[in-house]
Amino acid sequence: MKKYISIILASLLMVSCVDTIILPDDKTVDEDFWKSKSDVALMVNGAYKSMLTDAVMARLIVWGGLRSDELLPNTGITGVLTEDLRDINLANTQPDNQFATWGSIYSVINNCNIVLSRAAAVMGEDPSYTQGDYLADRSQMLALRALCYFYLVRNFRDVPYHTTAYMTSSINRDLPQTAPATVLASCITDLLEAERNAISASAYNDWRRVGYFTRDGIQSLLADIYLWRASVMHNASDYEQAVIYCNRVIESKKNQHVAGRHEVGDKEFPLANGGEAFADIFVTQNAEESIFELQFNGTNNAAIALQQYYARVSSSNNAPYLYAPSKFHDDTEGIYVKTTNGMDYRLSNTFNSQKTVDEYDVVNIRKYVSKSTATGNVSNTSENVAYNNYNAQNFIIYRLTDVMLMKAEALAALAQITEDNAPEGQDTTDVTRLEEAFHLVQVVNARSLEAEQDSLLWSTYKSKKAADIEQLVLSERQRELAFEGKRWYDLLRYNYRHVEGVNYNTILAQQGGGFVENSQDMLNLMKQKLGSSGDAVASKTATEPRLYLPVPLADLKVSSLLLQMPTYSSDETISKN
Repeated sequence: MKKYISIILASLLMVSCVDTIILPDDKTVDEDFWKSKSDVALMVNGAYKSMLTDAVMARLIVWGGLRSDELLPNTGITGVLTEDLRDINLANTQPDNQFATWGSIYSVINNCNIVLSRAAAVMGEDPSYTQGDYLADRSQMLALRALCYFYLVRNFRDVPYHTTAYMTSSINRDLPQTAPATVLASCITDLLEAERNAISASAYNDWRRVGYFTRDGIQSLLADIYLWRASVMHNASDYEQAVIYCNRVIESKKNQHVAGRHEVGDKEFPLANGGEAFADIFVTQNAEESIFELQFNGTNNAAIALQQYYARVSSSNNAPYLYAPSKFHDDTEGIYVKTTNGMDYRLSNTFNSQKTVDEYDVVNIRKYVSKSTATGNVSNTSENVAYNNYNAQNFIIYRLTDVMLMKAEALAALAQITEDNAPEGQDTTDVTRLEEAFHLVQVVNARSLEAEQDSLLWSTYKSKKAADIEQLVLSERQRELAFEGKRWYDLLRYNYRHVEGVNYNTILAQQGGGFVENSQDMLNLMKQKLGSSGDAVASKTATEPRLYLPVPLADLKVSSLLLQMPTYSSDETISKN
């Protein structure tokens, strides 16, 4: 019976956040289960495992990458899935689009809520389950739940928020949306508690070091949320908190460093050098510089999302669902520009096999689906990996260079605030913050080059203005974190920093029109992959509501409280059941 329950909870795909059965309507089954430390461990691991479903992984890829400038759908493959990807790419997303659904994320949230509501009582049943064990488990579930809500806010903005464990079908789950400022404040409160009771990052020396939500992972998530909220609300104190939490993670990683690994030359940060980094991070996995990875073991079919979206859709079709635009691979104008002294290792390790599909020139993706480190420029070669050999690849949520560049972004934003508040005619450039931000970018960039790029030096850099450093950070994040589900959120933060009047304390459906216009600079970045379709897509994405996905049609039909995101309402006539 215990095995049966764990399988249900670990494998559940939540069809709707308001219409879900988590356990059978048998109270005896539930009461008989929560008796031992091992029962809690099953449920904690089940919550992590529910992040590994194909539905969740597909959304982490599509939500974080396809809506940005770094991915294009393979229009050479026919079917509903490809049509839905194409609609998202062209800003034609409808409420019935299969990727405009949140049920799989709410499934993870509910699994976390179940542990949080039941685990404490086990201390009275099993003496071996101590308060320390409980607090560590609670810390992980609070963090995992906060991560899920953070994904929801960044993709749907106005979402139902609940901390109730839904155990039976009889519980009322008809919930209204909550303003994003409220959701993020709740996430921060939970994470601050989780941080106090977190597992030390050095508690394990196996996969659990980065497979569990340790203190490093919690602090990385806190930095990410503070950076997001600061960008939206133009809040200097949140930027400062982001810097504080980035510093804690960076110092922790330095303290955990194991001598003798392939770190950068000056050993200021424990980063593998460029020739070793790809293998260390994406082939061997669970690298020293990693912080939190979703763990796949090679037998879980959930990892099929990585292989289908980045490598090949089936054993008989070598084409993936998604490609990268070829202009990002260009040797002279792309994001990885060759220098006079050599090349950026990330150029050959991130892409290969340039081709034309439909109207787009595209390249295949190597990151996450390659089994080896590239040597030299492999842009015109392809890798033939057996279809079932992709599904042991972890998916990285946070790693050290991500945190370093988050800190650089926050520092540049704080310097910009100083510039904006300067008395007219006075130069109050915040050189200290800008130089530190520049240095972080320089370190991340330099570790990936065959030879040092002399042009990327603070003493000779073209500008020491915050706006230019902001652009430098944004570009380096794209180079370093391509296809890791980060780029769309980077663009959204950039957008919010350059617009005024955002009301994050009220859901958009209740704001009555006059929505904030998005930054043209951000729209220009977003549309550059689209060629002749770019202007039309930018026009459709002109205001804040279109930065977000519509409320899922299936949920609108069963909920009397959910309100559709403005500008989507006219796309579908909805009759509430």
